Amino acid sequence: MPRGQRPSRSPGGGPGTPNCTVGRRPNQVSSAADRTNGDRGQDANPRSLRDLRKAAGLNQTEVVARVKQALPNVRLSQASLSRAEKGEPRLAPDVVASLCQLYGVTGAERAALIQLATDTEAGYVDARVVVQAGNTVNLQQRFARLEREAAEVRSYNPVMVIGSLQTPAYTATVFGTSEDDHLVQDRIARQQEMLGDPRRRWVFVQTEGSLRWQARSARVMVEQIEHLIELSRAPNVDLGLIEWRTPVEVFQNTAFHLYDETAVIVGTRDGTAIITDRVRLADYRGVFDELAALAAFGDAGRGVLRRIAEEYRAIC
Repeated sequence: MPRGQRPSRSPGGGPGTPNCTVGRRPNQVSSAADRTNGDRGQDANPRSLRDLRKAAGLNQTEVVARVKQALPNVRLSQASLSRAEKGEPRLAPDVVASLCQLYGVTGAERAALIQLATDTEAGYVDARVVVQAGNTVNLQQRFARLEREAAEVRSYNPVMVIGSLQTPAYTATVFGTSEDDHLVQDRIARQQEMLGDPRRRWVFVQTEGSLRWQARSARVMVEQIEHLIELSRAPNVDLGLIEWRTPVEVFQNTAFHLYDETAVIVGTRDGTAIITDRVRLADYRGVFDELAALAAFGDAGRGVLRRIAEEYRAIC
């Protein structure tokens, strides 16, 4: 099967649970994008601008007219409001504040929406700030909004399992905690909700090296790889593996997540960049297409995963 080909497939059951038990040992987080991607409880999410407008009983034309009346110098069109409602972060904080007043949004929800717009203008969130109280939730809300409203999410990670694909044991290792921690449970619940939505397509590309980085123990890795095999059979998931034997001429050493044509989130150890510039988005789409062309999908990809799992079983 040619590399990069995404075969069609019907839903199927995954393999059974491996004969390995999961151990526990704290570890460090390696990517800001996958530290936060998927770790959002629903209670932390403000309603979307579209839902708020609908609840207020207004159409987009009425909203634009009223905002311009309140803010005479603002540049706002029906098209820009429509893009913002679809998840493209183009509205300034003062416009969002005006929308909140128009929609009757108050309190914490209003503050969260305005903070999201402020974070968008900044364009870069330093990891040292993200972990501080009051900022982590705002960043997670932004990720949740992009993910929830995207029709297709494309993700790449060269060093660790992508957050949306992690098992509880792997996630607990990433966070340096136990599987019953609410952070772990929230991520897994979010993962099940998002991957289970048939309206959204997911395309994941992992390197073989990311699976050779043994998180906590061989037992954890066997369980994780079996989980990947099962997820790869879902009708709305394309999971590709770039084998170590594959010659490459593209070198993308940081994780990133593409949300439709709207935004890309690029994670490093030091921070998370949220990019909406169309030229840079096109560049990341091109890089992702190159990486996907190198990857083995479908049965070929599952063959790679089974080989790695067997090697881990040999050292359990």
